[in-house]
Amino acid sequence: MKKIVLAAALFALAPQAYADTTVNGKISTLGLGVEAAFPITQSVDARIGFNTYKYSFDKAVTSGGATANYNGDLKLQSLQALADWHPWEGSFRLSGGLVYNNNKFDMTATSGTFNNVGAPVAMAAGEYVNATVDFDKVAPYLGIGWGRTPKNTGLSFTSDIGVMFQGTPKGAVTTNIGAATAADIANANASLNDSLKNFKIYPVLSIGIGYTF
Repeated sequence: MKKIVLAAALFALAPQAYADTTVNGKISTLGLGVEAAFPITQSVDARIGFNTYKYSFDKAVTSGGATANYNGDLKLQSLQALADWHPWEGSFRLSGGLVYNNNKFDMTATSGTFNNVGAPVAMAAGEYVNATVDFDKVAPYLGIGWGRTPKNTGLSFTSDIGVMFQGTPKGAVTTNIGAATAADIANANASLNDSLKNFKIYPVLSIGIGYTF
């Protein structure tokens, strides 16, 4: 499935393959992206794009009286296949489609304290706590935006305001701490997943510039 979508994206990004193809470069809450749009009818475009970005951070996290020092990475990576309807055949559009959501969140602590049967205990050398967050791989998308006017060539600006229905994120906590009990790990997983349950919808905001050939 992933290879098929990627091949379609690469094919769509070849401007010479389509008349009136628009290629956009974008900055968005999905990362840095490139996309191609080409007309299907007088008022409907198809749009295929790829987004990626990586952000690393250091953060002290306190939970239940224990504080662990985490190093983490937020890895944004997605493919999108959208249909744009220009109801007045102008730059305004209504958009809908699917996003292959390969966004991930990962962080690891190798120092600080952890909760051992409710009491904070210092982590020993070589011990770690790892937390990961993953999402549903296929996410529906709905939004509005502004882009090139159908049938016009040349330079244009593009923007989107929408939401990606990513489902409830799935968190997992693992550790090699010898003193950690099964109950400690279960409590850590329950706490992480409880904090994620309200993030079923991901806001998508983007701006960019493009050129229609």
